[in-house]
Amino acid sequence: MNFPLAVLLLALLGSCTSGPQQGASQVSYGNDLAIALGASLQSLAVGNFNLHYAEAGEIGKPTVVFIHGTPGSWRALGRLLGHPQLRSAARLVAIDRPGWGGSPLNEKEAEGSFAEQVKLIAPLLRQLKSESGNQPMILVGHSLGASYAPYIAYRHPELVDGILMAAGAINPKLGKPRWYNYAATVWPISRLIDVGLQKANVEIWGVHDALTELEPWWQQASIPMIYMQGEEDELVDPKNLDYAENSLPQEYTRVVRIPNQSHFVHRQQEQLIAELTLELLAETTNSD
Repeated sequence: MNFPLAVLLLALLGSCTSGPQQGASQVSYGNDLAIALGASLQSLAVGNFNLHYAEAGEIGKPTVVFIHGTPGSWRALGRLLGHPQLRSAARLVAIDRPGWGGSPLNEKEAEGSFAEQVKLIAPLLRQLKSESGNQPMILVGHSLGASYAPYIAYRHPELVDGILMAAGAINPKLGKPRWYNYAATVWPISRLIDVGLQKANVEIWGVHDALTELEPWWQQASIPMIYMQGEEDELVDPKNLDYAENSLPQEYTRVVRIPNQSHFVHRQQEQLIAELTLELLAETTNSD
């Protein structure tokens, strides 16, 4: 194993995030960005857990929910809350997934089970869906968030009307932990990475099982789906593009290949993400 390369890749993984990861539960997490975007910060109690999120736009419109990767926070995709066309078309919400940002877990640092995380996210989605008058809800995920988006749709089809997956693992074979995830559990590398990356590594170990559970659902899915990824993605295997083309229902799926693009589409292709989200909103709204 090339030790410097392992450290470099783990550092790259950390750059998926936007700012500190050890946020407190107070609703002010990420307040500076929220103010700049004209967004508000909220927190929903789910038992003794609080799910923190930012929102912009009007209640009573369709809803777009942005789901960040790992490490991450609502701020990773949060700048899209200020996109004028999106904001005009929908209520926009960006969450801090359980364990990140302003949504710390009470008994552990990180939750690797997709099912357990979704139990803590679904109540907010249910509330948003109700407040919209049951209008369409679109999930937009980047990286690990792009693996969570279809899993949520699979677990809660009554809540989700379309999904945009950006640079996320969807092929179970490609969702297995990679060599640097194993390396992150081994001394001395485990002593060199920060808490955020340690938490991220816990989450990565849950991806393969979740995607294996999800696999039979793809051909049953009848909601519009977009999978986009850079062909030079260094963190999530670009062969997921092939899987999207071959295994997702062609009638409902659009695959967007981006030449010469790295993993960080959420930063470098922000306008494209907005345009594709608007397409999903138009398609789901027109189908009602």
